[in-house]
Amino acid sequence: MDAVEYQAKVEALAEDILTDKRLSVDYDRKRQENREALRILREQSQKAKPNSTQSTTAVNMGDFFIQLPLPKALKMMEDAQSELNKAIDDVRQRLKAKVKLLGELEGDERLASVAKAMDLKSVSGQELYGISRK
Repeated sequence: MDAVEYQAKVEALAEDILTDKRLSVDYDRKRQENREALRILREQSQKAKPNSTQSTTAVNMGDFFIQLPLPKALKMMEDAQSELNKAIDDVRQRLKAKVKLLGELEGDERLASVAKAMDLKSVSGQELYGISRK
């Protein structure tokens, strides 16, 4: 591989990394907005009386609003939240792999150590509970 091809490959990979970082930030912003909406819907759900007009809410679906029962709106928002969480996890996994590949391509020890640190897995709630019980 000559220098021009090598530089083009590194630049394309770096651009992909930046794009994934922006995408991760955008998804996180949407997740935060959903979290706020879920909190408000849960508060409304606790205050609303069953089978009353208060037990419905207006939900924005693109260019228009739809009147939905609170439980259905809550379910939709929770599903959207879980989808966003999955999308963020997918982007982060892709980002880790791309940073590792970029470190290998550039032969950069610092970048390789960052990529290695990014491979760490977080402790799940069950694992943390098991650790604290010992």
